[in-house]
Formats: sequence, structure tokens, C-alpha cells
Amino acid sequence: MTHYDEEALFEYVEGTSPIAGDIESHVTGCDVCSSEVGDHRAMIAELAANDVWENAPAPPPRQFVVNVAAFAERARREEEEAVAICDELLAGPSNWWVQRLRNTPAACTAGVARQLLTRWRQIVHNAPANALQVTALAIQVANMLDIAEYPCDYVLKLRAQGHSDHAYVLSFMGRHREALDFVDRARRLFEQAPLPEYDLARVATVKANILRNIDRTEEAVPLVREAAETFLRFGDQTRYANARVFEAAILFDRGSIDEALQVFLAIEGHPGLDERNAVAVMSNIANCYAELGQPERAAEYAPRCIVMFEMLGMETERTRSRWVLGRTLVAAGKAREAIPILRATWREFEQFDMISDAGLAALELAEALLLTGTVDEVPAICRDVINQFTRAGMASRALTALSFLREAVAIGQATPGLVRHVHAFLRELPNEQPRLFALPPGGMGE
Repeated sequence: MTHYDEEALFEYVEGTSPIAGDIESHVTGCDVCSSEVGDHRAMIAELAANDVWENAPAPPPRQFVVNVAAFAERARREEEEAVAICDELLAGPSNWWVQRLRNTPAACTAGVARQLLTRWRQIVHNAPANALQVTALAIQVANMLDIAEYPCDYVLKLRAQGHSDHAYVLSFMGRHREALDFVDRARRLFEQAPLPEYDLARVATVKANILRNIDRTEEAVPLVREAAETFLRFGDQTRYANARVFEAAILFDRGSIDEALQVFLAIEGHPGLDERNAVAVMSNIANCYAELGQPERAAEYAPRCIVMFEMLGMETERTRSRWVLGRTLVAAGKAREAIPILRATWREFEQFDMISDAGLAALELAEALLLTGTVDEVPAICRDVINQFTRAGMASRALTALSFLREAVAIGQATPGLVRHVHAFLRELPNEQPRLFALPPGGMGE
């Protein structure tokens, strides 16, 4: 038996159906449609009762909407005024700023706190101590705010963000223990706010960065993974992609190269990556393949990265990609092709005043020259690197290793294997406890 749909039966109950007679005949002989008609009639009867409407929740009062609009306008005005106030506050030497804040009553607004939390980002790479002072001022202003004058969670989140930003700058300056204290304070403040998950994920990435810098990577990886999942759940593709890249970088740092590679490959081409980070991911993939002894795969990525970094004006990263290409050519048995690339890499690092990287590139050039039987230039390269490291105040252990290599070259005992050993020693030196330079297990031979 064919039944009438819900809409047709509802019109019949309302008395507006153009086919009421037909439905009437059908309903008398159909239990299904008859039951549905009964349900519709019961609902209409309930809606007709006065107590249903008397107990219904009231619509949002107009005053609430007015208050929200008024606060939005006030916040906009405060932020506009804060620009001029912060220009005045942050003028002159940084040791004047605290006293100037005390003498500026108009600076005690949420707009000023928010503006200060913007300003530090503009100076942290050139003047980190000043950036730290700015975040401290932001915390001070946020703590002075009267919560009765603002929505409570608005002030709470400003205070929490100030502590999180202060932690980041402390970590940037290498003051990681202090940074951990401030990042934990930020977490506790955010936990008091409604729906804190997204903000807590942001704080987690700051803490993961601090833990990474103090070699607590086992704790850092799960933090950043959970943060990435939260960003994805909230639909923030950019923060999700950046968190995954950060996770891969931590894995790479702790020597889990294959795991890092899998994360980089998973995020390659992700729409949340901006143009620069997209190229950086490709460059990291090349570096992972090079570290894993897969030069052919690395060589698929490195040349593209060189071109793209060049187009983006990222000169140091272009040089790093050129360095990867040179290393992969040596690993692939194409030392002669690698020589001009490594020579250019060495000189470019010197121009950027990146002495450590320049020295490592120079040693790889020396290895390539030895592999091709071109030894005449190697002593000069060793002397040049020693002079650069000496002027830069590098550790005496680095100079000892290089001097040993220079002497080995002078007596004709230098081999590609010895150069690689010295290169590996210098590369790991900044990351390890002090250790003495020693010969490779096989002596000076291959």
C-alpha cells in the first residue's frame, strides 16, 4: 500500500490540504497514516496550550546584544589609541620604559596590553632583550586591568598570552629554565578560561620548543603532536601544518631521521603551508634523504629548492640547499661535479659570516678534492678554516682537530676518511659535552 508523505498529512491535519477528501478515505483504512495523523494532531494541541509558551526560554535581551557591540567598539578604540601610547612608552633606552609606564595612567588598558604583545614580535630577532622587556610590560599592564571593566575571560586570556609570549622570548635568549616557569603559568591561566583547548595547544607548542632546546625531546614530541590534532580539529590548517613541521624538526634533532622524513613527506604540499614553509619542507626532505644515505632521492629535491629559495630572496636557505646538493653528489660518487658547488657554498657561508657552516662546507670540499686526486688545494683550505675559526673564537678542541688534519695533509697522510672524521667531530661539537679529539677507529686510513 502506498502512503502519503509527512507534509501531505500535516496539511490535512491543518485543514489546508487540496486533497483532503482523498486523504480522509485513505486514512480510515491505513493504520500507518492514521497513527501519523494522530501524532500531528497531538503536537498541534500541545502547541495551542498557554503553559508551553509561558515556560519557553526568553529570547536574548536586546541589551545583551547592545553591550557586546559597545565592547567591540571600545576595544577597537583602545587599540587605535594604544598605537600612539606604545610609541611614547617604548621611545628611548629600554631602562626608561618601566618608569614611563608608571607615569602614564592612560596606558592601563587592554588595548595597550594587546599592542605590546604585537610589538615584541617586530624586534625579537634584532633586540631580544628589548623584546623581553616589552612582554614584561604587557604582563604588568594586563595584571593592572580591573576585571570589572572588561569581560573576565578577556583579561584572563591577555594575562595568559603575556606569560606565554614572555616564555617564548626567554627561550629565544637561551633562558630555558625561566621560560618553563612562565609557560606553565600561562597554561594554568588559560585553563581557567572557558573552552581553553585551542589556546592550550598554542602554549603546548611554546613548551615543546623549550623542551627541544634542553634536550627533553621525548616530552616535546607528544606535546606538539597533540597540539597539531587540536589545531586540525579547530580547522586551523596553518597552525596544524606548522606544528607537524615542528614535530619533524624535533625528530630530526634527536636522530630519528626516518620518522622525521615520514612526517615531512606527509605534510609536503599541504594547503596550510605558506610559500616559504612549503619550500622549507622540500629542503628538509632533501636533507633527510642525504642523512639516510639516499643521495639520488636527495638530488631530486635539492636543485628545485635552490631555485625556489632564490626566487623568494632567502639567500641563506638557498646556500643550505646548494650545500645539500654538493654533499649528495659526493655521496653518489660524483665528487668532480660536487667540487664547484661546494666551493660556492663555502664562500657564500663566509659572506653571510656563518663561520661554522663555512668550515664544514670547506671540509667537504677538501674531501671531494682528495677523492678526485686533487690534493694541492687542500692545505690552503685547512689553513683558511683554522684562521676563520681562530678569529671567531671557536673552541680549542675544534682547532686541535683542524690542526691535526692540516699536519696529516702536509705529510701526505690525509685521506677522505680522515676528513670525514674531522668533519663529523666538528659538526657534533656544539651539541655534546666537552670531549677530546681522537683518531677514527681505523687510524688515518679509510
